[in-house]
Amino acid sequence: MANGVKTNAILVVDDDPDIVEIISLYLGNAGYCVSAAADGAEAIRQLECTDIDLILLDIMLPDQSGTELCLHIRKTCSCPILFVSCLDEEEQVLRALTVGGDDYIRKPFYPKELVARVRAMLRRVELERRTVNTAAAELSTGDFVVNMEKKIIYKHQQELPLSPIEFDILLYMLKHPCKPISCEELYQQVWQSESLGDIRTVMVHVSNLRKKLEKNDTRKYIKTMKKRGYVFLDQRYN
Repeated sequence: MANGVKTNAILVVDDDPDIVEIISLYLGNAGYCVSAAADGAEAIRQLECTDIDLILLDIMLPDQSGTELCLHIRKTCSCPILFVSCLDEEEQVLRALTVGGDDYIRKPFYPKELVARVRAMLRRVELERRTVNTAAAELSTGDFVVNMEKKIIYKHQQELPLSPIEFDILLYMLKHPCKPISCEELYQQVWQSESLGDIRTVMVHVSNLRKKLEKNDTRKYIKTMKKRGYVFLDQRYN
């Protein structure tokens, strides 16, 4: 910490030393404190003894898959996780985002784009902290109650099992009911960055969120509008 300003700590989990070197160089030059782990076991050890603000995670690790590691991390840690992988199949992206990843970037990547994604994700976390400090402790709308401090959303008094990014998406939708929201708008508002034309991340997270909202419920809360994005339907439409 210099001049009272906290330096964000980033953990890179990748067994390719060349990739780690490139990422460390660019993120280090951007002012971040970067550490590395070549496998899942080392990543877990570092997370147990170090406060990490963001994780860059490869899918193909020597001792376990990155998605398995992500599931383990999410049991105790809510920091942003950005998957960085050469795997581009739809199923792999879907799996990575479903188990708790916030975003996904493909190898080979432009280092400056990676830095921009990291900066945006950390900015989102900081904005959330400020919102909690300045906003009302609780937001109630229709079937939902939001505890801003604990980042929990209740539906009919039952806590929804949301990931951090799903919480942010649903909160944004709750604040903008019955209004068409494009995938690009969601990405800009939730991820605090431009999507650069890749909206699969948004689509996967919204799909997962919809399943959780509509589980054991005949009501539909999120309507897909062709070429316009999504609309969150409040109780007047259910």
